[in-house]
Amino acid sequence: MSNDMLGKVVIVTGASRGIGKQVAIELGRRGATVVVAARTVEQRKSLPGTIGETVAAIEAVGGTALAVQADMGSEDDLLRLVATTLEAFGRIDVLVNNAAATSGRAWGAPLLELSRTDWQQQFDVNLNAPFTLTKAVAPVMAALGGGRVINVTTGHHGGVDYEPAPGIPVPLAYPSSKSALDTFCNLVSGELKRMGISIVNVNPGFVRTEMVDLMEQKGVDASASISITIPTKVLCHMAMCDDPMQYTGSVIQAEEMIEELN
Repeated sequence: MSNDMLGKVVIVTGASRGIGKQVAIELGRRGATVVVAARTVEQRKSLPGTIGETVAAIEAVGGTALAVQADMGSEDDLLRLVATTLEAFGRIDVLVNNAAATSGRAWGAPLLELSRTDWQQQFDVNLNAPFTLTKAVAPVMAALGGGRVINVTTGHHGGVDYEPAPGIPVPLAYPSSKSALDTFCNLVSGELKRMGISIVNVNPGFVRTEMVDLMEQKGVDASASISITIPTKVLCHMAMCDDPMQYTGSVIQAEEMIEELN
């Protein structure tokens, strides 16, 4: 275990599987105390991974971690996540807003088949949760002299002539919420910068995750997917780099950034 992040406390949401899990493990490997947040505490039939398993993986590489079950659509759960972290460790240095609503009919439903409830749920998880957590941790980070907020976004914003890959529905609610998250990052960056806090969005690209494996089993062409190590390295760089303010307010493309880092 390296000590690049020794003494730092990091919250990673959506950390039971996928990118969030890998980022949590890597930051734990580098010395951070990681708070692993997600809904999943018991194995699902369709997808592997629980917050307990992520904690065990972090501890296996010499790190320290705490599992906190939290529904990203619940403001009470989000505020409890922050309070639990402070009670356990007394500080928050980095917030990684990775959790996203990426499954179910709502993710890819077209306009005429999309209910207001499903639309709202996408925004609650993908936009309102990062807003709530960022607002809650900002005073804590400011009191420490600064901190970092890192959001996972998407490049899947479509357009008039947009055609999805074969087998993938044209999404509406998901990219709409992520576009709003990009705008939020840009607009709030000045206010946070005055507190010594950087904020950046990272578009991971089409990443080979457990979810993509499941999609492939259902006939979706996932041949263009990239290794999960690419966004993991970029997100960890944003958590550890010497000058995070050079990126603040921007959307980083993981596949472009990895070339610079390499």
